Amino acid sequence: MHRKHLAMMFIVLLMIPLFGCGIKNVLPGKDVPPLDDYSAILLAPFNFDKPEGKYTNLPTLLSYGVGTKLSVRHQDKTWHFNQSQEVTPVSDKLEELDISSAALYQDPQLAIELAGAFQADLIIVGQMYNPKFTREASGKMEHEMSEPSPTGGHLTYYATYQTATLKADLKIINVKTAEVIWEGRIIGYKKYKNRYLTGSPEKWQRDETMLAEVRKDFVEKFVEKIYPVKAAEGESS
Repeated sequence: MHRKHLAMMFIVLLMIPLFGCGIKNVLPGKDVPPLDDYSAILLAPFNFDKPEGKYTNLPTLLSYGVGTKLSVRHQDKTWHFNQSQEVTPVSDKLEELDISSAALYQDPQLAIELAGAFQADLIIVGQMYNPKFTREASGKMEHEMSEPSPTGGHLTYYATYQTATLKADLKIINVKTAEVIWEGRIIGYKKYKNRYLTGSPEKWQRDETMLAEVRKDFVEKFVEKIYPVKAAEGESS
């Protein structure tokens, strides 16, 4: 019995370094409390530390994607968000108030100040990270039995595998109470298997294609997390 107890303690100690600060990515995320009572919501531009050049417009694209989807689904509410690279009412107000997106995410009082300028009763702020892409060649031959080759045998393929991940940490703040009513992580994820005939060049998805698709997945998960479909069935669409 004593040995079993020591073994369990040893396993727990081994798991601690694996989890660390990333434990919220392992455990199920908490549900967002019902947001039906809030009538004016502000989607602040995400803070984006050291974005790679081609990703600098991601905060605006995500804000527009999420804001548009929510404003169509919930037409009884007022939505404030950046709508393009040129139409940026929220960013313009941040500049006027001399508030950085980093400070906005860290300090709820600054978020409340921004929300007050739009008469919003709820504000969503975020910290996003550069997209991550992986690629791997299987090196294994696959036989396609349903496709005969011109020589009478069967076609053979190789495969490459890719993934695209886009993540952001969010906080939802009640402007009236200054309470962070929810915080958690949204992750967009896409995976790909690309087959190509043996003897042909390797086949890969372009980063631009994967980014567009993982961005769409992120927006859908964001909207579903904030306003689940079940809660939205009675809303106008």
